[in-house]
Amino acid sequence: MNMDQSLLQHPMSSQDVLHVPIDFRILSAELLRREIWLHRAVSLSNFIAAGYLYLVLVVASLLFLLVSILLSNGLSGRKIKPHASVESSKATRRLHTPLKYSITQIIVFSAALALASVSASQDGVWTESAVLGYVLLLGVLQFVWKSSTVSLLLNRQTNSLIATITILEAIRLLLPVAIIGSDKRPSGVESAKLGCLAFTLIVSFITPREIRSKERNPESSIPEELNEKYSPEETCSWYSYYMSYGWLTYLTVRGFFRDLSIDDLPPLPTYDAPTAWLQRMREARLKGGRTLRTLCLAFRNDIKTIMIWSVTTAMAEYLAPCAMYNLLGYLEKPGESTAVVHPFVWIALLFIGPMARSVCYQRSIFMGTRLLVRVKATMILEIYQTMMRSQVEDTLQAQADPDNQDRSIDKSGDTSTNGVRAHSAKMESLLSYDADAISNATDIFYALTASTISATIAMTFLYQLLGWPSLIGVGVLLSLSPLPALFSGRQSRLHRYVMETTDSRLSKISEYLHSIRTLKFFAWEDVASKTINAIRATEQQRIWKRNITSMLISMTGDMLSLVSLLAMFTSLVLFTDTPLRAPTAFTALTLTETLRAQFVWLSKVAQWVAQAHESIQRVDKFFDSAVEMKRHPAGPPEFTNATFRLSPSSSFRLRDLSISFHEKALNIVTGPTGSGKTALLLSLLGETSLESGAAACPPDVSYVPQTAWLQNNTIRQNILFYTPYDERRYKQILHACDLVEDITQMPLGDLTHVGEQGSSLSGGQKQRISLARALYSPSSTLLLDDIFSALDAHTTLRVYERCFRSGLLSDRTVILVTHFSTAVDDAEVLVSLAQGEVSFTKINAGRSSSYIKSSWVTHTEEVEADSSSLSTASPQLGVFFTQGELTDISLPEENLDGVEVDEKRASGRVPRSFIIRYMLLFGGYSAATLTIINTILVQLAYFSITFWLSIWTGLSDRDDYPSKAIPYLLVYIGTVTAFISLQFLNNYIYQRGGWKAAKTMHERLVSAILGAPISWYDNTPVGRIINRFGVDIQSLDSALVDWLRMSLDNGIRLALRLAGIASIMPIFALPAGVFCMLGFATGEVYARAQISIKRLCAVKISPVFSHFSDTTGGLAVIRARAPVDAVFQTLLADKLAVYMRALEAQYNTNRWVSIRSDFCAATVAVSAGCIAYWKSGAPGLVGFSLTNAIGLSQTILTLVRNMNELEVELNSFQRVSEYADIEPEASPEEEEVKAGKVPAAWPATGMMEFRNVTARYAEEGPDILRDVSFRAKPGQRVAIIGRTGSGKSTVTRSILRSTHVVSGGITIDGIDVRNIPLKRLRESISFVPQDAVIFSGDTQSNLDPEGNLDETELQAVLTACNLVQTRDPDSRAPGSGLSVHSQVASGGTNFSNGQRQILGLARAMCRRSKVVILDEATASVDHETDVRMQELIRSEFAGSTIITIAHRLRTIIDYDQVIVMEEGKVLETGSPAELVDKKGAFWGMLKNSGEYEELISFARQGNR
Repeated sequence: MNMDQSLLQHPMSSQDVLHVPIDFRILSAELLRREIWLHRAVSLSNFIAAGYLYLVLVVASLLFLLVSILLSNGLSGRKIKPHASVESSKATRRLHTPLKYSITQIIVFSAALALASVSASQDGVWTESAVLGYVLLLGVLQFVWKSSTVSLLLNRQTNSLIATITILEAIRLLLPVAIIGSDKRPSGVESAKLGCLAFTLIVSFITPREIRSKERNPESSIPEELNEKYSPEETCSWYSYYMSYGWLTYLTVRGFFRDLSIDDLPPLPTYDAPTAWLQRMREARLKGGRTLRTLCLAFRNDIKTIMIWSVTTAMAEYLAPCAMYNLLGYLEKPGESTAVVHPFVWIALLFIGPMARSVCYQRSIFMGTRLLVRVKATMILEIYQTMMRSQVEDTLQAQADPDNQDRSIDKSGDTSTNGVRAHSAKMESLLSYDADAISNATDIFYALTASTISATIAMTFLYQLLGWPSLIGVGVLLSLSPLPALFSGRQSRLHRYVMETTDSRLSKISEYLHSIRTLKFFAWEDVASKTINAIRATEQQRIWKRNITSMLISMTGDMLSLVSLLAMFTSLVLFTDTPLRAPTAFTALTLTETLRAQFVWLSKVAQWVAQAHESIQRVDKFFDSAVEMKRHPAGPPEFTNATFRLSPSSSFRLRDLSISFHEKALNIVTGPTGSGKTALLLSLLGETSLESGAAACPPDVSYVPQTAWLQNNTIRQNILFYTPYDERRYKQILHACDLVEDITQMPLGDLTHVGEQGSSLSGGQKQRISLARALYSPSSTLLLDDIFSALDAHTTLRVYERCFRSGLLSDRTVILVTHFSTAVDDAEVLVSLAQGEVSFTKINAGRSSSYIKSSWVTHTEEVEADSSSLSTASPQLGVFFTQGELTDISLPEENLDGVEVDEKRASGRVPRSFIIRYMLLFGGYSAATLTIINTILVQLAYFSITFWLSIWTGLSDRDDYPSKAIPYLLVYIGTVTAFISLQFLNNYIYQRGGWKAAKTMHERLVSAILGAPISWYDNTPVGRIINRFGVDIQSLDSALVDWLRMSLDNGIRLALRLAGIASIMPIFALPAGVFCMLGFATGEVYARAQISIKRLCAVKISPVFSHFSDTTGGLAVIRARAPVDAVFQTLLADKLAVYMRALEAQYNTNRWVSIRSDFCAATVAVSAGCIAYWKSGAPGLVGFSLTNAIGLSQTILTLVRNMNELEVELNSFQRVSEYADIEPEASPEEEEVKAGKVPAAWPATGMMEFRNVTARYAEEGPDILRDVSFRAKPGQRVAIIGRTGSGKSTVTRSILRSTHVVSGGITIDGIDVRNIPLKRLRESISFVPQDAVIFSGDTQSNLDPEGNLDETELQAVLTACNLVQTRDPDSRAPGSGLSVHSQVASGGTNFSNGQRQILGLARAMCRRSKVVILDEATASVDHETDVRMQELIRSEFAGSTIITIAHRLRTIIDYDQVIVMEEGKVLETGSPAELVDKKGAFWGMLKNSGEYEELISFARQGNR
């Protein structure tokens, strides 16, 4: 027997290895290599056993403890010492390890020490026992040491030493066992000791972490003791935090059984407070400047952490391929193998490798998604803060259409707070699209790092496998790598174009939705729909180009690795004689598959980065365009030779103002329409640009705009406006603003939600609540902009008496813009403006105060007498205050934090039928069937690549291999080419289908939204609807179809993988089935919870947008009040924190399911390895099985994730479908039937009759009109008057069929309006609302959007309205006329309110209707303009029946019929002369008007 045989038959002991001489002449190279490795392993084991490393550990530990304890009393100590502010609350905080874990750890570690002592008594080496005793001493000392700081140090030191000792002991005992031929085995005592150490280490890992003291947020108003709830993320064990994510198990299990609420989610971690990150962003902004650099500076620590985990992920990625290569090498010739390492090591690595990679990858993604959430929240807060503190030019639209650069900027004298709507939707686009795009690009830090390291390792590995042919493949890979970058550049440009049209579309939709009543009352839904769809068509053309480019990027990433592998194999076959062996081929395939995944991921990230680049540029342009507001110096309100421009781009100026307003007095500003009255108030607030001169203003001012601005909250919260509640003062203000009766008529009183923009209130109620907000505030100065324009004469007088003549404002400075003659008479300072200049200033020294004191009591008695004469059986009109006396008003109690109505959200899973519904939108059943068939073909082609490779490598040992290599190579080339071609076709089919589906759903959504009943808008905030058109349509445009394609791809791929493995190794079917089912069960638990969390995310982002929308409408009001802007920023931060809480839970549950799916897949892989070892077959088929088994990990996880993301995106489809299926205001079928029954000439005369009409706004709501009856003869002019809230506007809404008529009927020319098609009815009536709305575009599109009149006729209407004398706001030349082509800014903000009302009248004239409704059509114009408009109404609407709601009695004194309403009932009706003779309610109004004699004369004459 030779020596080789004796070595194989009689393995040497470890001692023999050290002393047996090695005969290099006899031993083969392979056996010599095994012996050398065994020698090294035993030597390392003996060196560790000697104990020198343990001594080094003890010395290092003592030095570290000594330095740390010394520093804990110095400057460095505060890093670990609890914060001083929380010493008082230590009882509620856990600063130590829970006792049960520590005791368990000490007991088990004591057992390990005892076993070490037994072992030391046998071999005589006591070093290890001494070290273990030292560690045990540290563990005990942590409980007896008084200082919590030192105790914390000892705990951390103990755990670190336990981990190090356990690792060293495992190496010492197990390393020699891993070498084939070793006979060294650990003894029972040593095994038990290792087990005890491992158990101690496990206890350390599963022990909950100590809670660190929380740094107080300096901006938070919440007391620290009330904010003690910690997230389980902050307190869970290291194992749960880094590996298992077990702190989320309760959430996913709970989500499996029921829908989750926001309270079920983990609290937001204390270190993720939005305001804290905003502060970091501010500090970084000072250093960095531009947004990209600022983000990198602010989040540099997170970025570093992501990159570190990325490196470890890339290194762990190749443990499994390495194990597969060595295992296949062993199985290729198991009987003749000269392997060094035992195959069970490689089998173990098939589990350890994927799990190590999964842990590192999930940590990297965990940090990446956390960075994503932080970046998104910080960007939203910074954009909001910039908007709050700056004058922002509307440059976004200007960039999209340079010709419109001046169109959206205020250029007239009178502006509206609604002017901000022009860019509100665009800024919401910054908050949604751009913030999303920027945050999504955070994956670049992982992708770049991991891809670089991964590619380097893979290329090195491939060179070791294939030699120089691998360089050919690498060269091909590198040469094709620029393709994704080139396509990404193109996609970046296309994305910019898409965002421009998206901004335009959302702006137009927002504009229409904010003015939906005007659209509906004019029956312009079809016009709006065509306009929106035209913009959408342009957007979709650009989206199609972007999606095709995105498809090419994805295809190049998919193709790169396959082409490079093809180049390698071709070079190997054609230019070398080396056969393609199974270990080499399948390892190379696995490596290139890993590379392919990296490049596909990198190409996807490149798309996100391209989009983020454009979004960052847009955000930077927004910041650049924001000019910081400069408040005037604090002081009494005054101007000194001041010239103001409304904006840097505006042509209108207030010139050379020199006005000194009197303090604690009534100051009146008056002037004709368009003279600059509103601009003067805004200039005082610093909302305009000061070009020259000086101005002063108090720091805290209450501003009431001409168009009332209210928050979507309760009446009480709108009045309080974040000021402490004082019941007496609150009731006093309610009375002064004449709100007591209005509130008592509401079922919820002052807890009634006003709706978005006060949609549930009348115009007068909104204005009085807006006034009440200013009166309740502690501000010393009030700026009131034409507050009486929306009030009737009687209410105006009462509000004026109670507010301005009662002494209520005696200690406050009031600057009032008004035409109200009584106020003008009472003014101490009267300023008159004309064309932006002061025409005259009149001072009546002492007039204001003396008038207040002398007239209050007398006037109170008059009003009480009048109110009693107007009373019916209903309760008293109001409760009056006398000086020094407060009559009690009962109000409901309220939680003063306010009530927020959450958006309704779907529950349960999204029905699977939605997948079919969505695919049918691709083009019907034929298109859906073709899509599925092509998907199956793609996966069969992909599967055939590896299957053919297994057949090819099976020939490597045959003698005829060289002759068959080239034909097999050609077949392999054919399979790769077929896969790439089918993949391209598949992507194209999906993209085309998704594009068509998005187009169809958007058209349905537009049609449904514009056709919805008005009552639906009362309960649905505009921000919520915009969310459907924004985020949800964006999902349909891009994300949904991709997730559908990937879900189907991976589902079919998983089935083929399992079938392929089971067909070769049937026994594998059992473990594969068990663990795959376990993985899918986990996925099902996760999916149910995840869909619920994603719905919460969708619901909780809406309040953020709604808050933003609320803010943009009232910027001037908010900024005028010194402390309120900070309150609004805090409110946004609170809403954002709730959204972050849901978003973090959404991403974190992804980590929870991923780690468990990876565990199941790794178990499947190790099972396949074991079966291959015991039941080894052909190496090619085994390689095929192992490749697919290892691939199961990614496939299962990807499928679970893709199915979840598909369901999440289907939620967007469901949300759009829900709104697309809204029941329309009028059924198309019923409308067609009605259309055939109405004469073509209807209405011929315009005779209108109300017969006992009782109407409600909602079917289940209270009656607003009660038994109303009157008749308007053809050509009559009928006036409806009454106090605010009496039901005047409800009469007009009932005529236009926007209320629910409970009983009675309304007829026009004898036909009930309910029997007339809704569109026909509204087209036949001309309506001029109180707040005339004009849309962006030109004058022609506002007057006649349907194109029924030519330009000549329209110009004639403008001439008749005398608008030709009004300066064209877009013209630089003063005095130029307004033409049909003059541009109109969004919301008509380049026209004053009065000018808009005149234009609204011109719009009605264009219709030439037989029935005309005027709802306070002249409320916002001066007296002279009112007279001119009344003359115009008489001449242009002669022969038409006119229904007028009026507050100015002079306006309607010559009407044919006057109807006085009270609480929804007709109080009296008749001609003005008849009602004067009755001496009833109408007579009382005339008596209190201040123009009694003149109006009585007009009434008796019947004309003016």
